[in-house]
Amino acid sequence: MIVTATELANESKSILDRVVQGGEVVEVQRHGKTVAVIQPRVGATRSELLRLLRGRGFQAADSEELKAAMDGAAETVGYAGCD
Repeated sequence: MIVTATELANESKSILDRVVQGGEVVEVQRHGKTVAVIQPRVGATRSELLRLLRGRGFQAADSEELKAAMDGAAETVGYAGCD
């Protein structure tokens, strides 16, 4: 979806709802040129992931093992959900 900066200013709630709920990607244009792209957030932070896993019986020892694995991945690829 393409919107103007003015449309974004006037309709930000409905536009952001379309991004969050519908997964749409929005190009924001000013004077016919794209100046920004708004897209759904991808992935989860470490704390979000641990909260989800704990709700499914994940134990503290499992959390430490996951933290170590995520730290190793972050060192290798530069980012792996580190908070």
